Amino acid sequence: MSSRETKRVPSYWLRAGIAAAAIAIPAVAQRAPLFKSEILPVLEKNCVQCHGQQQKMAGLDLSSFTGMMQGSTRGPVIAPGKPERSLLWKMIENDQMPQGGKLSAADKQLIRAYIEQGRFPTQPGESDAEVQKREAAKITQEDRNWWSFKRPVKPPVPAVKNKDQVRTPIDAFVLAQLEQRGWIMRPEADRPTLIRRAYLDLVGLPPNRAEVEAFVADKSANAWERVIDHLLASPHYGEQWGRHWLDVAGYSDSRGDAGDSDREVSWKYRDYVIHAFNRNKPINLFILEQMAGDQLVNYKPGTPPTPDQIEPLTATGFLRTTADITDNQTIYEVDKYFDAQQKAMETSLSAVMGLTVQCARCHDHKFDPILQRDYYKLMAVYQAVWDPENWLPADLNHGPWPSRMVLDMNDSDRSAWIKDVTSNDAKAIRRMDDLLEATYQRYRGELKSGRDISDAAKRAQIRKDIENDPDLEVDRNAPKDFITDQELEKRFPELAKWKDEIQAKRYGRRNQSKIPPIYIEAAWDVSKTPSPTYILARGNYLAPGVEVQPGLPLVLDNPQHPLEFPDPQKHPGWNSTNRRLILAKWMISPENPLVSRVFVNRVWQWHFGEGIVRSVDDFGSQGTRPTHPELLDYLATTFQEHNWDLKWLTKQIMMSQVYRQGSAELPEYVAADPSDKLLWRKAPLRLEAETIRDSMLKVSGLLNDKMFGRQEQIKRGPDGQWLEDEKRGNGQNRRSIYLAQTRTRWVNFLHVFDCPDMTSDKQAERFRSSLPAQSLALMNNPLVIRSSKAFAEHVLEESKNNYDDAVTLAFEEAYNRPPAAKEREIAKKSIAAESSPQEGLRLFIQAMFGTNNFLYSY
Repeated sequence: MSSRETKRVPSYWLRAGIAAAAIAIPAVAQRAPLFKSEILPVLEKNCVQCHGQQQKMAGLDLSSFTGMMQGSTRGPVIAPGKPERSLLWKMIENDQMPQGGKLSAADKQLIRAYIEQGRFPTQPGESDAEVQKREAAKITQEDRNWWSFKRPVKPPVPAVKNKDQVRTPIDAFVLAQLEQRGWIMRPEADRPTLIRRAYLDLVGLPPNRAEVEAFVADKSANAWERVIDHLLASPHYGEQWGRHWLDVAGYSDSRGDAGDSDREVSWKYRDYVIHAFNRNKPINLFILEQMAGDQLVNYKPGTPPTPDQIEPLTATGFLRTTADITDNQTIYEVDKYFDAQQKAMETSLSAVMGLTVQCARCHDHKFDPILQRDYYKLMAVYQAVWDPENWLPADLNHGPWPSRMVLDMNDSDRSAWIKDVTSNDAKAIRRMDDLLEATYQRYRGELKSGRDISDAAKRAQIRKDIENDPDLEVDRNAPKDFITDQELEKRFPELAKWKDEIQAKRYGRRNQSKIPPIYIEAAWDVSKTPSPTYILARGNYLAPGVEVQPGLPLVLDNPQHPLEFPDPQKHPGWNSTNRRLILAKWMISPENPLVSRVFVNRVWQWHFGEGIVRSVDDFGSQGTRPTHPELLDYLATTFQEHNWDLKWLTKQIMMSQVYRQGSAELPEYVAADPSDKLLWRKAPLRLEAETIRDSMLKVSGLLNDKMFGRQEQIKRGPDGQWLEDEKRGNGQNRRSIYLAQTRTRWVNFLHVFDCPDMTSDKQAERFRSSLPAQSLALMNNPLVIRSSKAFAEHVLEESKNNYDDAVTLAFEEAYNRPPAAKEREIAKKSIAAESSPQEGLRLFIQAMFGTNNFLYSY
């Protein structure tokens, strides 16, 4: 987009945005007040002197929610939803409280609104002990004996007949099942195939000719082992395997709000993951830092982090990857707070433990022994970070500080930066985002009602009505069930144009800022005294039930010695509740039956395309059972014995015959086991989107191997496709992991080959589709055209314009093998068919990129 285009934001939006930025909206007019952040300060200022813990006149303690609800010597002082029947309100309304003064009209309105609309838990009809006894009875011994809920025990390595096929214990477990059918594994793949498989698997790039030739010529017994060691030591290993984990974590560079605004420093978590894999950080520490890095280093909120705290704090970006659209605008109802809280908990627990805990949000899990109380016990662990009564917003584009960021700045820079991000200019951009989202919703509503809005003047009037609406509220979670935003943009191009212009304005403003965004998107406890966690009836935040304390699901806890979460108030040295740290330490302990199994299963999936448990995120009763349960337990236990060493585990897998065998089919085996569940061959795998793109760039000599740093911007091309923006950022043709990964704007080439968009917050298992759109992309996408052109120029230069030699070089670089006679003949005909031989070669190379030889690992 040119500088002239950047300025063409609709002028009336610009005026509306700037004007709205200066207007303060009364909080109570928009949503129910919150006790901890809004009501309690009023009571502390005016009432607690007489009705607090030190002095309880009439037996009333207004210094806490619990005390207020316990009432006075005259009985309850609050009748939820009925201020006229609430003694506290009557005393305040008649100016009988506080003694010697009266509350302001605004404070009175606030308290009345709270009694009318606030969240009040229902009173339990039975004691905690009775509830716990009743719910414990729901968990049977049969439930506890489900295979994934029992601690893994290291099984003996089975004896097999075909010992010549056993290279590691993994082979014995697989061969034991095959021999029951009278089968064996396929012979080892040829060396060019094997080294290509290893490179694509571990670093996501094909080997060059010299590397293939060296491996083929190396007849030593440890030649294969040296290849593996070399690749595990490559910095590109972390890029390839870090991408796998980012899928599991739900990583995105955008927030998922109306304008899908950028998360400016999300890349710091991405870089943390790449470094962790390259440095072979033990996976138990990797999990610990991501779940509770702030508590691991006892970070004190509000202070600049020390050098040793920065990495663990950055790791907690794992808990910040899910969509969180909240800022300090009062239009955000409390339900948005609960949405962000629940998504963070559900995504992180699914990633680490492989359980569908989200199914217990509204009721007991229908299939697995996970109770609704279990869900909210786990929620209590997270409550101190995402506290609906003490909310910190995620977005910096609107509202006063503080926000959910750790500022790694000195005091003067900190003050200047806060002033900048809370400026009227920033609020104006936020306002324009609101107007855009409201326009999407209004267009959608008009179309859903059957009204014609094809006339541009009519749409202009709709936009003016939205701008002039003084009570405009935008529900950013409104359903998009009739027509998607993308379809609206195709039908009404002004929407896409405005979105691009707002993004450009935001990018331009960010570049003009004199202070760089030196901060970390981290997770930390807002206070050591979080608000209570209640079981929500049917998941409705307006229907809180009984209070629960942090704890584990009953089926996973030790009935004799339940996991304890100490009172943080009794630990003055703690700067937080330490609840997540306690949970994370339990996760990586031998007491936990799931975490090592789940992670080992993911590693197997990343090597073979499918896990030993094929439902990688569901180890419950609705998931699939392991195809090789003894092998899974063997790997899980030995992985822990080797200090959660991922590179050790990877090497064990790749040294096995199971991994090294060929991919050729046997009709008898295919008929009995078409999906290769028994692992009788190494099934071919369609490469992931990023590997396809990066491989094209590598073989053509275009790949920019610069690592780390801010995500590379993308732009909308003339045909509407999203492409990398070579005019902004750190340079063109970097690896795909460094391209902006947004929720609504996808690099089209990657998206067509099944790169996840994270609209569902995570995608631990990618599809491997085969669609006509992929063929069209391979024919027309600018990436393919420029790569094939550069590749043709490269092989012609190296072959000194000998076209036969150029074809040979192209095959050896792209396919890691020489061309067959039939392939040479096709190449000659293709080159001769064009008036320009060089263009003929380019077209032939472009066709090479579209074949299974390039797109698959065998």
